[in-house]
Amino acid sequence: MKNQFSSFKQSIKKIAPVMFTVVMSIFAIQANAQTIKTVDGVGQYPQGYQGTPERSVANDPFLSPDNSVLILIDYQEHIMMGVRNIDHETLLNNTIGLVKTAVYFDIPIIFSHVGVGYNGSKPFLKELTDLAPNAVIIDRTNVNAWEEKEFVDAVKATGRNKLIMGGLWTDVCLAYPAIEASIAGYDVYAVEDIVGSITQTSHDNGMARMLKAGVTPITWNVVPAELSRDHARLATSENGNTLVKIFMKYLFGMDENASWE
Repeated sequence: MKNQFSSFKQSIKKIAPVMFTVVMSIFAIQANAQTIKTVDGVGQYPQGYQGTPERSVANDPFLSPDNSVLILIDYQEHIMMGVRNIDHETLLNNTIGLVKTAVYFDIPIIFSHVGVGYNGSKPFLKELTDLAPNAVIIDRTNVNAWEEKEFVDAVKATGRNKLIMGGLWTDVCLAYPAIEASIAGYDVYAVEDIVGSITQTSHDNGMARMLKAGVTPITWNVVPAELSRDHARLATSENGNTLVKIFMKYLFGMDENASWE
């Protein structure tokens, strides 16, 4: 009995600091919430306020820096040449804005191109790979990236369930793996304004096919807004307001160093 009591005391000593931290965190959140008040239409915040606490991955239905991965497929010069339903400059601008957002929030990035090692096809656009030196790059022969084991393994290795996806063309190299990933249980988001196809009909058919399979359509500006979530969080406002600069340059076409006001 004495040994059991001693063991119980040791267990309490081990978990007490953890319990104390959890309890104090709860009190801090509650205290923070109680001090926030709007007076005459103007919010009153305590000094050092850093926004609302981030939601846990398990309870967050939206994109966050902890649950998302960016996947871009076949952004190659010769494949881009076939895109006719969206201006190439606009498509590339939007894609760069998205990649810079993913890098800023440090979410995993997977780039995949086709035929580079097999038949000497031109690789993924340097304008994009230069922005994300830590991205995983997968070369394939399969038109459907999901039929390439190395690609699927790279997705699984991220441990994330929300896939932000783009690909050229919409109805082929994006639609096939997006549909497969959705069937496999992933939450797939097709970023419609960074993709395109041979005709508007081709693009529309690809989007419709993905939607029917459960893929969610979004535009690229949704991603930085959803990842930041709260304007008061340090991730949103630090480093010279980098996120605002991304918005200004790639969404509004403004000088990124101009005043936001």
